[in-house]
Amino acid sequence: MSEQIFLLVLGIWLVFAFNWITMFQIQWPEYLYSYIQVIIGIAVIFRYMILKPKNIDSIILILIILAAFLISRDRSAIGSVLETGLLIIGAKEIDYKKILKVYLGVQIPLTIITLIAGQLGIIENLTYYRGEQVRMAFGFVYPTNFASHLMFMIAAWIAIREIKCTFLELGMITILVYFLDKYYDARCGEICIILLVLSTIYLKCRMYFAEKNGKKYKTSKFLNFLCLCVPFGGAGTMILLSRFYDPSKGWMEKLDSIMSTRLALGKKTFDLYDVKLWGQYIEMHGGGGTTAPKPDYFFIDCSYLNILMRFGFVVFVLTMLLLSITIVKSYKKPFLLAMIVIICIHSMIEQHLFELHYNIFFMLAFANFNIQDDRKMIIKKQK
Repeated sequence: MSEQIFLLVLGIWLVFAFNWITMFQIQWPEYLYSYIQVIIGIAVIFRYMILKPKNIDSIILILIILAAFLISRDRSAIGSVLETGLLIIGAKEIDYKKILKVYLGVQIPLTIITLIAGQLGIIENLTYYRGEQVRMAFGFVYPTNFASHLMFMIAAWIAIREIKCTFLELGMITILVYFLDKYYDARCGEICIILLVLSTIYLKCRMYFAEKNGKKYKTSKFLNFLCLCVPFGGAGTMILLSRFYDPSKGWMEKLDSIMSTRLALGKKTFDLYDVKLWGQYIEMHGGGGTTAPKPDYFFIDCSYLNILMRFGFVVFVLTMLLLSITIVKSYKKPFLLAMIVIICIHSMIEQHLFELHYNIFFMLAFANFNIQDDRKMIIKKQK
């Protein structure tokens, strides 16, 4: 019963949070956000009253996460940090596929409504330009936000479907990339969606040939180790490049241009702010929500740098720990493992790693991964 209540609360929060990434200007009641936080807190407390966890190490880690996120919320003045921590610990022992299904059950219909509303003029369909390239937002606050949103939904879809994800579905996703390139020019999102498709095709083929030889495909220890290194390598690379960015060096200037000045903005962040233990308030001025030029544009796009500078060193370390736990638990779920690794790569460029209304995978560290995989079910049915 506690599981169903928590999933319902998660769905309500996702509906509320979806408003943050679209042009819908909904006037919520004054204290609704606070009420939702209280409801999430009550749902989590209720779950743990029912669960009665016996593992003292798990309890200590959960208390550390909650305390750190609470302090960071106070220092950074970002309210969503608290419910992120609550939702992560509240997901304990819940089937990870149920969480992904709730996410898709909310996001898919709301995305369709937003697209229709944008085309009908009910909400503004912002149009940006990169040279002669037209970039449409289709009801969202920025083109790259929509592309990232689609990428996370596709990742969740594949993680649920696994081996049952057909080549027809993958073909349709590939066609979507062409659509994104033509109307959005969101290169990071496009590249990562292609990686999602290629990794799914690779895993389907490996599983097919393994079964043909009477074996079960398992990722090698070396590949598992490489996957575990991805978030650390991505975080270290982007933080160091930003910290020591020097435009006088040609290769750095070229790389910064490819990354749409993300390194220069990262360097500016280090020039203006120090790394704090518990985080700090950093005022950012992004390009979303309006097509008017912003002369004071300042935004930390890299998720790893964003978390380190805004939420603090402690939350950054806990974030890397949560990612590591999720990756290790995914070793026996190759499709889920591939999705998480690609999301970690995506986070080097985009800021959505810590945003559950985008990246629902971030709340899976304590979820239940010990469920029968789809391949076993298919084999049993064939017998």
